[in-house]
Amino acid sequence: MKTLVFALFLFFLGCTKVDPHPENRDEIYADLGQELEIATKALEGAEKNLIAAQEEVKKAVPQTGQIKYATKKLRNAEAYLAEMKQRKIYFDIKRERRKAYVQFRYQESLSSNRDKLEWDRTKGIKKDVPRGTKSSPEDESPEPPASE
Repeated sequence: MKTLVFALFLFFLGCTKVDPHPENRDEIYADLGQELEIATKALEGAEKNLIAAQEEVKKAVPQTGQIKYATKKLRNAEAYLAEMKQRKIYFDIKRERRKAYVQFRYQESLSSNRDKLEWDRTKGIKKDVPRGTKSSPEDESPEPPASE
């Protein structure tokens, strides 16, 4: 009997608790985090490749054609490094935006005045449907004009 009362007590307490970090349950947010980690590791690798290419340019023997290939490798390493920096920044921004979006949607789902979504075959999603109704205000035809 005590366990049943305790279980019911925990159930009612658990239902009213708000999740402070709803983004941790979002799969897209988790995927963006993995992509950010991959981009960070690629950026570190690109920095190492750039250092190696700079060393190769310094060690290239003049008048043998090595300098041409070493500078080409250096330019490619610099371009790859710039791309990896941009990719890291992109995933960082994308992840922060997703976090804000998930938190907004979570708070919206807790409110009682949330709009009801309705799907129309020709128009797509219609968001202007008030809760508790079956049609949107646009679908209602205005009153016919008074005839004289």
